[in-house]
Amino acid sequence: MDTLRVHRGSELQYRRHRGFSLVELMVALAMLGMVVYAVLPEVSDWMRNLAVRNTGESLKGGLERARLEALRRNGSVSFWLISDSSETGLTNSCQVSSVGSSWVVSGQDPSGKCATAASQEDGAVVIEKWSAKDGGRSVIVEAVDANGAAANRVTFTSLGQLSTNNGSAASIVIKHSDGSARNLRIDINPGGSVRLCDPNVAADDPRRC
Repeated sequence: MDTLRVHRGSELQYRRHRGFSLVELMVALAMLGMVVYAVLPEVSDWMRNLAVRNTGESLKGGLERARLEALRRNGSVSFWLISDSSETGLTNSCQVSSVGSSWVVSGQDPSGKCATAASQEDGAVVIEKWSAKDGGRSVIVEAVDANGAAANRVTFTSLGQLSTNNGSAASIVIKHSDGSARNLRIDINPGGSVRLCDPNVAADDPRRC
C-alpha cells in the first residue's frame, strides 16, 4: 500500500513538472495567433487615429504658442507649416508648405533654416518647432485661408488676432494617408482663438466642427 502511494505521488509530481507537450504548445500558439489576427485591425485603426490626434494637438499647441509670442513681443509672429523629406526630423532642407505636417513658430520665413536651435531671443529664426516624425508619421495636413485658397502660415498680430494681410490659414484639416482614420480640423477664429474639432461626431456633440 505504501509502495503504491509513493508511486502515485511520484507520478503526480512528474506530471506537475514535465511542462507542455509539443501538441499543447502548438494548440496554444494557434489560439494566440487567432486572437492577434482578430484584434490587429482594431490596433491598426487605433494607431492611425492616435497619429492624427497627436498631430492635431501639436498643431493646436504651436498655434497657441505663436499667438502668445505675438502678444508678448507686441509684434507679428507666424506659425509656419513645414514639409521636410528627412526621416530624422527637421533639417535645413525644410520648406514652408500648405500641406506640411511639421511646424515652426517664427517671426520670419524659416525655409532652409529649420535645423536652427529654438530660441526665445528677439529676432530668432526658430522660436519653437515640432517634427511630424515625432508622432505624426503618415499624417496629411491641408491648410486653407478664409476664401478656401491654400495657405502655409497663420500670422497673429500684436493684439493676438488673425492677420488679414498675408493670407493666413483659417482652417487646417488633419487626416491619415490611408484614409481610414478619423479626420480632425483646426479652426482659427479672426479674433485669434484656436479650436481643435471633429467633423465626424453627432451634430449635438460639443466636439463637432
